Amino acid sequence: MGKLIKVAVDAMGGDYAPSEIVNGAVQAAKELGVEIMLVGIKADVEAELDKIDTTNLPIRLVEASEIIKDDEEPAFAVMRKPNSSVALAAKLVKQGEADAMLSAGLQEL
Repeated sequence: MGKLIKVAVDAMGGDYAPSEIVNGAVQAAKELGVEIMLVGIKADVEAELDKIDTTNLPIRLVEASEIIKDDEEPAFAVMRKPNSSVALAAKLVKQGEADAMLSAGLQEL
């Protein structure tokens, strides 16, 4: 068995986040055999993970201290909030810690 593809997932982006994002990421880990790095507000992501059986799944949490809200201009928000979930997910790819990233937020970028 080869090395798992690592996907950084912005757990705070998109409608119904983090609930739907976490559910989808767990499903991807189960069905696609990828390692998931959930990037988001620790307490919020952990609350969602506690509702799901993630035993033996390659899922870990990367804590973000900021989120970008719907009313913020996306490009400027990413620059002003380097510790936001989407910015940190992108940084994980840039640093080679993740192979890809996914965010359901910031459609205007």
